[in-house]
Amino acid sequence: MKRLTDKAAIRSILNKNREWCLYALADLDDGMFEHCDWWAYQEGLALVFRALAIRPILTVGDAQTTREMLCRLDEPTGYLNLLRDHLDSAAGIYAYRERHDMRRMILSDFHPRTAVTGILSMADRGDIENLYATGSGGLAFAPFQLETGFFRGVRINGRLAAVAGVHVVSRNEGVAGVGNIFTHPDYRGGGLAQTVTSAVVAALLDAGIRTIGLNVEQTNTVAIRVYERLGFRTRFSYYEGIADRIKVSRPG
Repeated sequence: MKRLTDKAAIRSILNKNREWCLYALADLDDGMFEHCDWWAYQEGLALVFRALAIRPILTVGDAQTTREMLCRLDEPTGYLNLLRDHLDSAAGIYAYRERHDMRRMILSDFHPRTAVTGILSMADRGDIENLYATGSGGLAFAPFQLETGFFRGVRINGRLAAVAGVHVVSRNEGVAGVGNIFTHPDYRGGGLAQTVTSAVVAALLDAGIRTIGLNVEQTNTVAIRVYERLGFRTRFSYYEGIADRIKVSRPG
């Protein structure tokens, strides 16, 4: 497995499965690319993204190539993303602490929900982090994401009640991953998640972004219905979660 630094070569591989590689494509942008370790093996590619503490790991390739790449990775721990039929590729190499069964949904036909929202910036960081602290939100939130300008929120009596934003966005690659969506427990059931997510999607479309996706757990049927109402459709299922490397002999 060799280190890959040529953006054109990386882009060529990623675009073979654009919807699976949506987040990785955004990492080609300057300011993100510097946080990436890209590894090539045969026709496959592995990415370790270091700007988030959870260190996302993505592989691109068939099941056997994925297994070979995981064998060669030196990461002791990372947030491992695997297509559902690639789960066995990690057996005996990485073990999930907790595995999440996920859907990747892609915007198909936007049906906006019109309501008043506010643009959130770095000045709102404290309020956003306090909101996430009321539950299990913000796992993949990093303050630098606020600099994209695509976070939207709803305040009730001055209190931030709901937020949505992006995990990644790239105007150059025309992709965005909507995320960091969270509603305060006191305000759930009132459609706020749909409101803020709609506002984010509208802003992305206005900016010329056309490939817009998001991730949601299979069991989160309430959120899935919200996203379907906005025009998102499920493309495939996959697994993600913190995984630890098992000590195994790596290939030479």
